[in-house]
Amino acid sequence: MGNIYNRNIYTMVRRICIFICAMAIMTGCALLVTSCGEKKNDKSAFKIYYLNKDESKLVSTGYKLIGRTQDEQVEEVLNKLSGIPSKINYVNAIPENVKLESYTIDDNNNISISFSTEYLNMDKVRDVMCRAAYVFSLTQIEGIEYVTFYIENEPLKNSDDSQVGMMKATDFVNSSGSSINMYENISMMLYFGNEVGDKLVEKSYEKVYSKNVSLEKYILEQLIKGPSEEGVLRTIPADTKIVSVLTKDGICYVSLDENFLDENTDVSAEVEIYSIVNSLCELTTVNKVQISINGDTDKKLHKSISLDQIFTRNLDIVEKDKE
Repeated sequence: MGNIYNRNIYTMVRRICIFICAMAIMTGCALLVTSCGEKKNDKSAFKIYYLNKDESKLVSTGYKLIGRTQDEQVEEVLNKLSGIPSKINYVNAIPENVKLESYTIDDNNNISISFSTEYLNMDKVRDVMCRAAYVFSLTQIEGIEYVTFYIENEPLKNSDDSQVGMMKATDFVNSSGSSINMYENISMMLYFGNEVGDKLVEKSYEKVYSKNVSLEKYILEQLIKGPSEEGVLRTIPADTKIVSVLTKDGICYVSLDENFLDENTDVSAEVEIYSIVNSLCELTTVNKVQISINGDTDKKLHKSISLDQIFTRNLDIVEKDKE
């Protein structure tokens, strides 16, 4: 009798334990599903970018996408960018008189947007902030990485008449991850190669500069990007990456990656070096330049110029204007 009683108690306790474990598992699964659902539907996961009331910086607001396909989502985001912002102190990135005329998505999921000619009446700073707002908003859509602006189906151009071209989100973000919000117009002198690559030619540019990036780094980025004019040669391999750049006591310390040593350029090693040095020395804060590869100066460029030295401006290598 006692054994039967004990077995009944054991069976009851066992069933209770099984029930508690089952409830715990079900609760855990429910919490997991709820958590995933909340994360998926979190409005802050997707953002629409606008300007603040003073039109001095980018701001954003959380948004929940409704469209399911990429085409639907692109059209949805473009409508939000053109519509009335949900927050009263936000304004659209493009002025009211600028019309979005058309857009296309190519086979590589890149978006091209064409605006009306009124776009060209924007000042340079507003122009850059408009680009950033559209690029930041659209490239959150899965598969979308690049956005290109057109004016009446003609490519948008910089003040130097070069095409702005394809833009991605990182074009508007500095090394610390902060989005651009402060700008100024600057005049800058850059040195590129002449037609035969044995001399430098100086080129003056007007640029809209983001203060989130140091001028030294911005100059290097422009050199890597290359010239927009014909008859002028790029001096730095296009796939060169900037590791770091720092100016101290008048010396600018430039660290580039190993792609800088690529000999597949159309200019001499001397032209390549002094393209960087002369361009940076146009800044009042820079008198000398030291170049390294990933921080290592024990390297030679094109097996001829040692980087284990500090370079100063060289005007003898600059081609004189032909009269």
